[in-house]
Amino acid sequence: MRLFIDFVPVLIWAVLAVVMVVGMLVASWVLRPHVLQNSEKTSSYECGEEPIGPARISYPYNYLVYTILFVVVDVMGAFLWLLAASSFRLSEIVVWQVLVFVLIIMGGMGFAMKNMPETFLSGQETLTLYRKAKAEQASKEIESGGH
Repeated sequence: MRLFIDFVPVLIWAVLAVVMVVGMLVASWVLRPHVLQNSEKTSSYECGEEPIGPARISYPYNYLVYTILFVVVDVMGAFLWLLAASSFRLSEIVVWQVLVFVLIIMGGMGFAMKNMPETFLSGQETLTLYRKAKAEQASKEIESGGH
């Protein structure tokens, strides 16, 4: 029974969190503008230009690898900054642990960079997809006789 009594504040916070989330969802639904959706509203939009090609093309996943590597470097930087800003005295063991941590992260990044395709930074895959979609759009316009 004592354990349950000690757990009551946690339950109260959990219930408050659920009530707050549900309340915000209901409030956003009530306060949002209720307009009818039409084809113009739901069509894809490319900075004021007519979309080229289908909206659902295969995305080059090497950009995802680049993003993941950025997040890894960012997290490593945050850990190192926290370590440097801490008021603890750094012992020799801590320095060696940090060195091993950085070497493991850098080794993983080197492995990922080595296995990336050569067209990663050139954007060749994306350019090929764009040119293909542009050519298909031009051929459709020729067949239909204009816009």
